[in-house]
Amino acid sequence: MKKKLLISVLFCVFGLFSLHAQDIHFSQFFSTPIYTNPANTGNYDGDFRFVINNKNQWMTFTNAYRTFAGSIDASFDNLFVDKSKSGIGLLINNDIAGDGKLGTNQFYLSTAYSLPISNNHDLRLGLGLIGGYVLHGIDFNNFYFGDQYTGEQYDQYLPTGESWFANRINYFDFGAGINVLYTKDTLFNAYIGFAATHINSPGKSFLENSDAVLPPKFVISAGGEYQIEKDFFVEPVFMSMFQQKYREYNIGALARFDYNPVSLQAIYFGAVVRTSDAGIMCFGVKYHDVKIMINYDINLSNLSTISKGKGGVEFSLIYIFIKPRPFEAPFYRKCPDFI
Repeated sequence: MKKKLLISVLFCVFGLFSLHAQDIHFSQFFSTPIYTNPANTGNYDGDFRFVINNKNQWMTFTNAYRTFAGSIDASFDNLFVDKSKSGIGLLINNDIAGDGKLGTNQFYLSTAYSLPISNNHDLRLGLGLIGGYVLHGIDFNNFYFGDQYTGEQYDQYLPTGESWFANRINYFDFGAGINVLYTKDTLFNAYIGFAATHINSPGKSFLENSDAVLPPKFVISAGGEYQIEKDFFVEPVFMSMFQQKYREYNIGALARFDYNPVSLQAIYFGAVVRTSDAGIMCFGVKYHDVKIMINYDINLSNLSTISKGKGGVEFSLIYIFIKPRPFEAPFYRKCPDFI
């Protein structure tokens, strides 16, 4: 009972007083293109992209985080400028955390535009915007408070001196991003991006007359693809996040084997380290136009005392739809019959 009380109090504290520092979080940041950077909207080869992400974290010792995200974006070529690329997208996130079922529902619209900035079109610059509506809800009846503990046992029917302004809040949220992409050939390509979210610093508190706000978060992401051998590629990935005094760094790499029996296109293995927090093991496959990735987080922080090193499982699916194009025969000039 004391352990359950302690865990509940900890999540109550994190949920109510440190809420401004907790955003929805994915270990597979390379599989959340729009959420990582709105400049990634429409940045792919195809017409429509569907993305699904699901994560269960620290479920071994409490109802920690259950997170789902889904997005769809459309890509358009040669809008206004030859060789340009643009896109529009919709992103929906849902997160439920803790015994109090702290819920987060986010609905975002994004748009982006990129154009070549070099003569041979191997270097591109992209800009993106994202904005939406966010709702939070919490069930205070599921919390345990100190004045409901008699010294011998917990009594949920005892009154508590806590008072809340509301159990639901909502606000508008805005962000922007920029990225630079380099594509030389199939041998090597790379990207780097910068995004700023919550740039309007929306108010976020369940307490009355609170000046708590959601501070801006800044994200730097980078990655690429390098061909080692004919069917073997290495894809390094990196992301860092900054929000007030909080810092997070992720670095790792995926190995891709192009392997295509029975329409299987590729197999992925990889590992990512989130500094001072977790080691992340990844595995995935690409079948036709569908890429599926799964990872497991091994907790390395001080929380491992309770979690026993067990973190969470995360799943992602990315499907890129390409509309059929009419066949165009190559141009040729027929020679005269007498030649």
